[in-house]
Amino acid sequence: MQLVFVAMEDQGVASEDHVILAWLQAEIESVAFQQYIAGEPPNPVYLAQVLKAARKPNLGDAEQNALRRQIIAKTHGFGLGTLSFEGLGNDIQWRKQRASSLEIGELLYANRHPAWSALAPVSRKVAEGADNVGHVFTGDLTNMIVLALALKISESNPVPQLPEVICLQRPDEHLVIMEGHTRATAIVLEGHRFKKGVSIYVGAGPSVPSWVYL
Repeated sequence: MQLVFVAMEDQGVASEDHVILAWLQAEIESVAFQQYIAGEPPNPVYLAQVLKAARKPNLGDAEQNALRRQIIAKTHGFGLGTLSFEGLGNDIQWRKQRASSLEIGELLYANRHPAWSALAPVSRKVAEGADNVGHVFTGDLTNMIVLALALKISESNPVPQLPEVICLQRPDEHLVIMEGHTRATAIVLEGHRFKKGVSIYVGAGPSVPSWVYL
């Protein structure tokens, strides 16, 4: 099966380790996530190892790669076809691409997520969500979290380094976000700050049509 990737600026093949790192970096600054990783009773030594693997990553370190993979497999089902990866097989090929803020606006929110469906009920596009996030209440903390990140981007100089948004490519070539809904929406809100665009990971493979969030 020949895999076709959308016509953004292609930055080459990405490994699963790259994608897993981006996912962990997106989660790691959450206090709740750190508490979960530390466990009960807390294991500060293990938490310190995970923090180092996220904040000072070495993709050439097999132990770090294995640690990151173990965490994202447990918390999101990476490689297991469960949780965030329900319906996916181990057949996804990844590439890193450069997208403009306008192209980020064309990404689709994952299906079956009430907050993002509330923000983009017509098109599922991030651009619609960005238009609505200031006045359509999602019923949870999503509005506040998106607007807080957008404010951080607006006030930071230079622009903060954000983990790559992780997407899957549908058979019709539209890209659906797996991880990074908040970042994508904030990037569109502050698009003028990203003159050189942002990097994203795009996955494609035979099992993508079976992904339950497509």
